[in-house]
Amino acid sequence: GKHQLVQQMIAKMVAGYEASKLLVYRVGWMKNKGIRNTRETSLAKWFTCDAAFNAAVDAVQIHGANGYSHEFPVERYMRNAKALVIYEGTREIHQVMQAEYALGYRKDKELRKNLPSWPFEEEKKLV
Repeated sequence: GKHQLVQQMIAKMVAGYEASKLLVYRVGWMKNKGIRNTRETSLAKWFTCDAAFNAAVDAVQIHGANGYSHEFPVERYMRNAKALVIYEGTREIHQVMQAEYALGYRKDKELRKNLPSWPFEEEKKLV
């Protein structure tokens, strides 16, 4: 950790983690308020999965040859993080979605029914 390049990698990991948390909290807040969040969920999924994969790749790099060894967990973290980038819509699909939103080609349809906000009516009665 005393080497500047290692510190740079760790700083990028921290920045990706903190930005990811904020995106996920925003989606959770929107969901709790009953606000449509398709665009924000897509952005959070794309960004957080990329940040996790990049952090795992940097962790393997920091560990050097040991990063590929089964003796250290970073090898498994990299494998697991790669799966996140692929399933539930690849990062390329989410990039296209975000570009379409930004360019105005994609718009969310009107909801047929408003989403309930949290706490739900049933839960309010129990309190």
